[in-house]
Amino acid sequence: MPQPDLDTLLRTETDRVEWKESPSAGEDVLQAVAALANDLGNTGRPGFLVLGVTKQGQVLGIESRGGALDKQQQALSSRLTSTKLWPAPSTALHLCSRASKHLIVVEVAPYPVPPAVAVNGTAFVRHGSTTRRASPADLLRLNERRPEAQRPFDSRIVQGASIDDLDASVLRGEYEGVKSAAADREHFPSFPEWMAVHKQLGLMKDGAFLPFGATLLLHGVGPQDVLPGASIEFVRFGGSSIDATVVLRKTITGSLPAQLDALWSQISAQLTSRPVPQAGIRSEFLPDYPIEALKEFARNMVQHRLYEGTHAPARVEWYEDRVEFSNPGGPFGRASEGEFGEHADYRNPLITNGLLASGYVEKFGRGVRVARVLLEKNGNPPLEVETDGYTRVIVRKRP
Repeated sequence: MPQPDLDTLLRTETDRVEWKESPSAGEDVLQAVAALANDLGNTGRPGFLVLGVTKQGQVLGIESRGGALDKQQQALSSRLTSTKLWPAPSTALHLCSRASKHLIVVEVAPYPVPPAVAVNGTAFVRHGSTTRRASPADLLRLNERRPEAQRPFDSRIVQGASIDDLDASVLRGEYEGVKSAAADREHFPSFPEWMAVHKQLGLMKDGAFLPFGATLLLHGVGPQDVLPGASIEFVRFGGSSIDATVVLRKTITGSLPAQLDALWSQISAQLTSRPVPQAGIRSEFLPDYPIEALKEFARNMVQHRLYEGTHAPARVEWYEDRVEFSNPGGPFGRASEGEFGEHADYRNPLITNGLLASGYVEKFGRGVRVARVLLEKNGNPPLEVETDGYTRVIVRKRP
């Protein structure tokens, strides 16, 4: 990637250029990156955060003695990929120099909102040379920017669906809590407007709230009424081949959180532990599969599957010697590069954000890698993955 034009970046702050004195300036750095990624002016140009410069334009530089510069870059890179900044925009770090002083320039690509890039759930935008919290009008402007057909499936409205298709009790409780704490309750938006503008769960058209696909999947009364394939088939076989006796079969429906809860219960019920052969009187017992690894593959299957253009359910097939997780759609975007789970990308960013907010997704980008470690520690064979329009993850039983 070419080095940025430092002369231009140091000329003045703009809606696409911001200066800060230090890369360790707390959440101010993340807020600036979020604002540049949201590109409120819809310029389509990258934004630049220049670190080591005062608000008056004085070049202070960044401490470089004793490896400090390298440590600053590593810490900054870690913060830019943390779950505090979500959805994660595309960024690049440049090390530049001016008058023998080192500067770090963060190049930020415009994010194709919605959803708006936020820090700890709060979106930020640039107004002229100032970074500030996004107002309701800013969020509405960002939310309606991208043409409907170009949005990810989970952030497109579902034809025929309405607010009546939602179990909105939890959302309404959150709304009432926020409203009661607001300084100006009289002019506080209505519940549908709040869901559209503040929660980015749908659009307001002709006074009616129209939910996105993610909203139906996360908060729907019965998402399968409009998305028939959004379910999980759990099958337990009495042998090791597809023609073995079916011991248990269950179709799991409802919202995605409800599906995960039900699936995790089924997985836990099937697990058994066996002693590990060893010398001595006592024998250590280990499960056939580490439960947290199986839960990760279940979560991954629901979070990243293809919901659009298919009525095929996700499937969990439990055999005597293995468990297979399969879902429609291969790894998406950058996640298709390298070993399965090595890179993260999000086919369904709103679904991912919703699962994060409700505690079903704990960390981004490392779940499959952690699961591989858990399998190794438990004595299970290496993970097997097949991608052929579907993603099939095969977990072999501990010998």
